[in-house]
Amino acid sequence: MTAERGLKWLLRFIGIMTIPTFIAAVMPQAWLAYLVNKAEPGTSAGILINYLARVLMAMYFLIGMQCFVFASDIKHYRPLIWLMSAVILIVALAGLIVLFSTVPPDHRTGFFWVVFGDLAEGFAQTVLIVILLLRIPRAVACGG
Repeated sequence: MTAERGLKWLLRFIGIMTIPTFIAAVMPQAWLAYLVNKAEPGTSAGILINYLARVLMAMYFLIGMQCFVFASDIKHYRPLIWLMSAVILIVALAGLIVLFSTVPPDHRTGFFWVVFGDLAEGFAQTVLIVILLLRIPRAVACGG
């Protein structure tokens, strides 16, 4: 399998895996409140939690849909794939640093590890995207 074909499949996989986030972005308030309380017992799904959860899920959905579009023409969207990758690497790395520097070890409950897994998985997938991008030969410009 070529690097370009591998990148297309990886981008499609990311797109497929993010489809359910749309449901989370528009789920009824009662569902969100229930899930927030399951993740962090005693936490209220007030306006801030409501806003942040829905916006985050909508952003994941947007990134997934972008991956579908990018997979349709790797050569054409290559600069945007690089931009997306750079931003995700920075955000995921910063998120991991902030997560570990602000949450003391004795407060690292189950939801801490969910957040860690989310950030680490995004970082790892993006590293794989970068590796595949580096293995795709650049198009040679034709003189005219």
